[in-house]
Amino acid sequence: MDASALRTVRIECVLKVLQEAIEIVKISVLLPKLFADPANLRRVLEGTSYEKILKPVEDLLESHMTQSASEHTFPIDHRTIKVLDYFQKNYRIYKFFPQLMRNLSDRDRTLIASLSLLLDIAKEHLYRSSKSEISKERMLHQMYHKNEDIRKRLHNVRRDLTKRRVMEKWKMAATAIYLVKIENDLAYKKWQNNVRIQNEITKCSRAMRTNHRNSLEKQKELEEQLQIAREAYAKLTQKHLLEEQDARNEKNKLLLQLQSLVKKYDANMGDVIRENLVLQDQYMVAKKELDKFMVVYRREEAVYNDIVVRREQEERRRQQQRLVVFMMNRAASKIQKYWRKWRKDQRKKNKRLKKAKKGKG
Repeated sequence: MDASALRTVRIECVLKVLQEAIEIVKISVLLPKLFADPANLRRVLEGTSYEKILKPVEDLLESHMTQSASEHTFPIDHRTIKVLDYFQKNYRIYKFFPQLMRNLSDRDRTLIASLSLLLDIAKEHLYRSSKSEISKERMLHQMYHKNEDIRKRLHNVRRDLTKRRVMEKWKMAATAIYLVKIENDLAYKKWQNNVRIQNEITKCSRAMRTNHRNSLEKQKELEEQLQIAREAYAKLTQKHLLEEQDARNEKNKLLLQLQSLVKKYDANMGDVIRENLVLQDQYMVAKKELDKFMVVYRREEAVYNDIVVRREQEERRRQQQRLVVFMMNRAASKIQKYWRKWRKDQRKKNKRLKKAKKGKG
């Protein structure tokens, strides 16, 4: 017999001894219940190969009943040891009492379960060979390499996400710079228009004051030529009306230019907002593709997803939502700010025009 066959025989012998020990423990924890109900014991074992133990058990119980009531255990004598030894040698008797086995106490069940677990562990350790251990090591080595590959892929995905975030930030910065340039251009054009209108108003006012002073001087100096002065005054008034009409036409022209510039500004702002929405749609498409990838990744690494990835995705989603809300709020505040500024300038301009009209009247 070679060493491998001898080892197998020894293992089987050890396991057989352990199995018999567990069976003996089962009949041992059942014996108090069997002795407590001898009528049930006789009813079950009578007519079987184990009925010869009934008479010794009854004699043992009868002798125990004649002893003092203060004694709750059987005397350790030859007859008691012989009865217990019979039950332990014929441990299969417990299989005739399945109901009693199901009604064992928690402590007895725990004891039997512990012994069964000990038997399983012994089988696993005794039957373990060098070949199985090598197979396990190979499997663990393969799992390690797969884990490293997954870590590398995850690192690449994180790097791509970082690049995309940087690109998005650059796009947002370029958009902001473009908006600032448009705002500066519009402010400069508004300033030019205001200066031009103010110069025209000043020029007209100066001319009107000069003409009025000249007319008064002529009235004082040329009282004798009143009719001629009246005709000259009429002509001068007609001239002033024409100049005023020209100034009004110029003002209307400038107002139309200003309205055109405002419409152009609104159109540019609409294009910027649409571009922002397109970028958001592209972002959502990229996010959906990322979610599809993460679904595949979760299927492969469920434990990792439950602990780390799900929290990172939730935090990333919150940051993206806060970023979108911040962008929309900032764009709305910018539009409202410039709209209020334009309305304020319009009100100031209207007030100046009303004052100019009153001065002419």
